[in-house]
Amino acid sequence: MKRPNLVSLFVSTASAAALCANASSATASDFVDTRVVFIAGDDDFMHFAGETLPTSQNADVGDRPGYTEFFDELDNSESGRESRTTLVLHKKADGYWPGVTTEAAVVLELNHARVLSSDPRALQDDGSYLRVEAQRTTGKFGVVLMPFRSDRLRLGHTWDITWGGDRAFPSTQPVPGFKLSWDSALWGVYAGGKTTRMPYATGDDDPRNGQLEAFWAGFGGARLGRESSGLRLDLGGGYFDKGTNPNGAVRGEAVTSGGASARVAYIDGLPYTETNDTRLYTADPTRPWTSWEGVKADARDWRAAVEATWVGQVLEDPERVGGTTVEAGLAGAASGDVRLGFTQLGAVGLYRDLGFIYFNGPGVVRRYQAMPDDLETTPEVTAAFTARHHLPALHLTPSLQVGVTQPAAASNLVPSAGIHAPGALTGRRTVVYRRADIFDDNGLVAPMILPAGTDVLPTFGVRLATDLELAPGFAVTAQLTATHDRNQTQLAQDLLQVNDVRTFTDPLSLGAALMARAEF
Repeated sequence: MKRPNLVSLFVSTASAAALCANASSATASDFVDTRVVFIAGDDDFMHFAGETLPTSQNADVGDRPGYTEFFDELDNSESGRESRTTLVLHKKADGYWPGVTTEAAVVLELNHARVLSSDPRALQDDGSYLRVEAQRTTGKFGVVLMPFRSDRLRLGHTWDITWGGDRAFPSTQPVPGFKLSWDSALWGVYAGGKTTRMPYATGDDDPRNGQLEAFWAGFGGARLGRESSGLRLDLGGGYFDKGTNPNGAVRGEAVTSGGASARVAYIDGLPYTETNDTRLYTADPTRPWTSWEGVKADARDWRAAVEATWVGQVLEDPERVGGTTVEAGLAGAASGDVRLGFTQLGAVGLYRDLGFIYFNGPGVVRRYQAMPDDLETTPEVTAAFTARHHLPALHLTPSLQVGVTQPAAASNLVPSAGIHAPGALTGRRTVVYRRADIFDDNGLVAPMILPAGTDVLPTFGVRLATDLELAPGFAVTAQLTATHDRNQTQLAQDLLQVNDVRTFTDPLSLGAALMARAEF
C-alpha cells in the first residue's frame, strides 16, 4: 500500500477544511490562505549568468532572487512573489467563566517553490498556537502558547530590525515559546520566554559534552499610549542563552546575549498594526493584497515613528587567548506614511551595523568570535521613498520607488606578498555584505570582496510599476527596475595572465517583469 506524502496529505486536509467551512456557512478563505503567482521577465538584461550576485539568467518564467531590491518589503519577510498556501485549522470557544475565551490553531505553510526543489521545508509549521483571553472592565489579560515555533514572538517593530526570533538560537531544533500580556486603552505590558535544545560544548570530562541540553530566553516590554491614535511609546528587552562556545581556547564558556528596543510613534488616522510576520495568523482574508476598499477621496491621514535597538553577546576575544568580550550591535529605523485620498506616500530609513546583522550568527569573521580591533567596519544605511496613486475608476495603481543604500562592509590590512610581507607590500581589503534582508531562507549574509585598496560605495535604485486589478484579490503587475551598484566585482586574470584578481564590473542593471497574482 502506497504511503501518502506530505504534499498529498496537505491537499487532502485543506480540502476537508474547506468542506467543513462550507458546512458552517463560512468561506474557504477562513481556513486556507493561498497565494498563486505567475512571473515572467529578466531581472538584469545587461549581464549574463555568473557576472553578478545574485546571478541573472536570460529571460524566462519563474521567480528569481534578483527581482528583490534593497528597497523592497522593508517591513515584511516576504517579497510577495512566493506561491504558497497556508492552512489554518482554527477553533474558538467561550470559556466556563464570564469574559474568558479560548482559541487554538494549527498553522501550516506549503511553499510551492520548495516542493519543486525537494526542499524538506516545503511543508512546515508557521506558528501553531493556543490562546486564552480574559476580558475585564479595565483591560484584557492574554496567554499565548506556541508549542512548535515561536518566531512570531519578536522584539522590535520594523521587520528588518526585529530580533529575538527562532534564529537567535544558533540551532536547528524547534523553538517553542509563550507570552503573557495585559492590555488596556492607555497602556500594556507583556512578558514571555522561549526554549530550545543545543549541543553542549565543554571539556571532555563533563558528561554533558556533545549532548543536547536545554537553553532558555526571556523577554518583556511595555506600551504607553493608545493603540491607534496619538503619541505612543514602546519598550522591550530580552535575554538569550545561546549555549556554550565551541572554539578551542574558550570551549565551554557561556554565550549569553541580550538587548533592548524602543520606539516613539505618533499616529493620526494610520495606525501601526502588527506586520504579517508577527501576527498569530498571517493573512486577513477581508483585506486582499490589492484592496483599496474603504479609502475616501478626502482622507488626510499620517503616521511617523523612530525606533532603535541595541544588542550584545559574549563571544571569544580575538585579542586575548582564552578571553571573552561583549560584541555590541546597533540598529535603527525612521519611517513616515501619508495618505492623501487615493495618493499614498511613504519613506523609511534603516541603520544596521555588522554586530546586529550577525547577532544570529554569531560572529562575523569567525563563528562564535568577536570582530578584531583592527577591523574597520561600515554600517548598512538605507533610505527608500515610495509613491503610489490609485485610479478607482480604472482599478489601476501606478507607483514609483526610489532608494539608496550603503551596504555594510569590513576592511583590514592583508599581506600582498606572502604572510611575512613587509609593510610596503601590505594592501587593504574590503568585504561588502550585500544582503539587505538578513532573514532570508538560509539565514545567511552573502559577502563580496572588493578589489584591493577600494572602499564600499552607495547603491542607487528606482522602480516604476503599474498594478491593474481584475477582481478582488487578483491583479496584474508590470514593473521596470534600474539599479546602479558600484560594488559588483568578478575574478579576472591580470595582465600577465598568471594571477586571478578582483575587478569591478558594469554597475548598471536594468530589469523588467510581468506578474499575475491572486490571493484567496
